[in-house]
Amino acid sequence: MDNDRGLSGFASLPGVQVGKTGGALAWPWAIASFMFSYFALIAFALTRKGLPTVSEYARKYPACVTERGMSCYRCGSRSIRLWREQPFIAAHQWHICNSCGTSLYRSR
Repeated sequence: MDNDRGLSGFASLPGVQVGKTGGALAWPWAIASFMFSYFALIAFALTRKGLPTVSEYARKYPACVTERGMSCYRCGSRSIRLWREQPFIAAHQWHICNSCGTSLYRSR
């Protein structure tokens, strides 16, 4: 290969080293990437709408309230499983349709 070509086989720009680690720009890029990811995660968490409560779900989908409990608004199944999570002190409970996997409502 010629001396004016980088590791990729293409001619490199003057003053730019292709394929070599230039430690001077590594840290600013790492910090910028971390900050962008962090702010994107916060924006996602703040704008995400949570699941409705049982009463809100019943008000929104009155046809899904049956004598034997709730049914799924998407597929109509009455097979609903309970998913629990207790990260620290507060316990969270989500009710998920067993047939189609749709998250329906929360109970705590």
